[in-house]
Amino acid sequence: MLNQDALSQLSKLKDDIQASKDYGQGTVAGSSGRFGFVRLEDGRDAFLSPDKMARLIPGDIVKVSVTKNDKDQLEAHLEELVESPLIRFVGQYRVKGAGHFVVPVGAQAAKWIFIPPKMRKGCKEGDFVYAMLTQHPYKDGKAQAKVLERIGQETDPYIERKYVAAMHDLGYRPHPKDGDEVKKIVNAVESDKAKSFPDRENLCHMPFVTIDAETTRDMDDALFVEAQEIDGKPGFRLYVAIADPGSFITPGSPMAKRAQICVNSVYLLGGAIPMLPEELSNQCFSLLEGEQKPALVCTIDLAEDGSVVNAQFMKAVIQSKHKLSYNQVADILDSGASTELSDEIVSMLQQLHTVAQARTQLRKEKAWVGDDQLDYDYTVDAKGKISQITPRPRTSAHQIVEESMLLTNMCAGEFLQQKGLGLATAHDGFRTERLGEVKALLKEEDISQEEDINELQGHLKLLKTIENTPEKSHLLAPLKRLMQASVLTHNHAPHMGMGFEAYATVTSPIRRYADMYNHWAISQALGGKKVNRIPDGIVERINERVQEGRQADRELTQWLLCQYAESLIGEEHQGKIRIVTQQGFGVRLDETGLDGFVLFPKKLDKTYDAKRMTLQIGDVVYSLDQPVTIKVTSVDHDKRRIAFEIIDPKAEITESE
Repeated sequence: MLNQDALSQLSKLKDDIQASKDYGQGTVAGSSGRFGFVRLEDGRDAFLSPDKMARLIPGDIVKVSVTKNDKDQLEAHLEELVESPLIRFVGQYRVKGAGHFVVPVGAQAAKWIFIPPKMRKGCKEGDFVYAMLTQHPYKDGKAQAKVLERIGQETDPYIERKYVAAMHDLGYRPHPKDGDEVKKIVNAVESDKAKSFPDRENLCHMPFVTIDAETTRDMDDALFVEAQEIDGKPGFRLYVAIADPGSFITPGSPMAKRAQICVNSVYLLGGAIPMLPEELSNQCFSLLEGEQKPALVCTIDLAEDGSVVNAQFMKAVIQSKHKLSYNQVADILDSGASTELSDEIVSMLQQLHTVAQARTQLRKEKAWVGDDQLDYDYTVDAKGKISQITPRPRTSAHQIVEESMLLTNMCAGEFLQQKGLGLATAHDGFRTERLGEVKALLKEEDISQEEDINELQGHLKLLKTIENTPEKSHLLAPLKRLMQASVLTHNHAPHMGMGFEAYATVTSPIRRYADMYNHWAISQALGGKKVNRIPDGIVERINERVQEGRQADRELTQWLLCQYAESLIGEEHQGKIRIVTQQGFGVRLDETGLDGFVLFPKKLDKTYDAKRMTLQIGDVVYSLDQPVTIKVTSVDHDKRRIAFEIIDPKAEITESE
């Protein structure tokens, strides 16, 4: 038996050995073979032999000790599995002999993970599946997973939509008690309706209308306006009625938790993934034509120039008189088309348009109005493929809805800011890490910065100065690329992207959890129940999920557009430059919204200006928003990329040179 001295010496020897080792932490990366690498946090790459790689999954974060092997390369020895991000994932079902496996999509594509017989859900070779890792291979090199959901075969109708939705884990997986919860909420609404909606202002006599797409069923908002003297001068009173699910969905209830998990409705090509069950979003709370519905109404008194004199919120009951489409309203207002609508409704629509025009002009003067981006309507066939693309022109109907929603959210932002409640949508202007570039560009262009561009007024003054200086206006496009995205936050900071002192979204509570939460906050301010503050960690997750939904929409649209682009190969089209890099530039086509890239040969002399985002080749300078003519040359379906070739009489530059 070892005495105390011997034990102490052994312990010291062990400590010395540990101290002499080169330890590191990094991320596992696969290869085309059975071996792999650890990309260490200090920038080094360490080799992982096949036997070690068998115990890992690409993407794993591991602690390793590093030595030099007989090939004089760094080799990693596993010390600890720190974290494995592969938990739930999309993969392809593979059958090899008697073994059934799932191969994850993406970085883990080289890993075949065994699926036990009871975990296969009847899937077959080639199926795309949504699966969960049940056993990590770190201990014995044997990974296992189970199928949670079959997505479908590559040739199934709408497979792209199903695949993207699963990849981004969109939507809510039904719970057995969901039906009971929906019934409980519907019964509560019907009970209040039977009592003529007590404790609500009855506005059913007012001719509210909804203006939306023809196919929209989850209608959040209805509008009504009337001319009215404001402080003895001509003006308007605008009523924006907003669906009121928040009065019947209690914070912390199962339905509220579902909404928080989903975060928002996601509108993918081929159909929506709703935040709330369709019985609630499309029926119970939707402001349907001819039906009495509970609403949160924002009443806004406006001067003739569109400035806000007063705004207030109240709980009410309304009855939409008409479900109007954008096209119907535009035909009446822009084309003077005949209509079966009453003179009262037509006159009211004209007044809404007058208010919208005044608000647009006021925002141009006092806030910030960006360039209109052309939208597109996509028609999908029975297989979920794009069959037709139609540009959607901006009409007076779109202007009415946009200005009404912006105004209501601005008023909500100011109201909640005063009360210290709710979630604001804030935009802090230029990205902190790009401020140096912004200031360097302004100095080079001799544009003075009399006020702090990190403050709202200084930010607006800078943008307006550049916009109103013809020889400098081209700088707006690259400067916008240096701005950060808006975020949901408890901090009621300005929205510099729109030039508002405060902004909080409330106009889509059927579709957005943040809006429903803000309805709860407004209810509290009106004397209702207190709503708990959302923890910052959950707010961060909500922001991430919002971005996830947008990314899913972009991915699906690009995937389907790549398929559509096959029919355009060899054709010439007009478009505008959307992004500029050292290698070339991205172009969005005017007629279809299709995005592709013009890649110039490496051997070609190019001058790239990162601050101005321009690329010069010879005497030709390419810049953001510049119109160009291109030819569609090829489609890479694996990478979802479309290649263009520039058609320019001044510069016959192609990739074949």
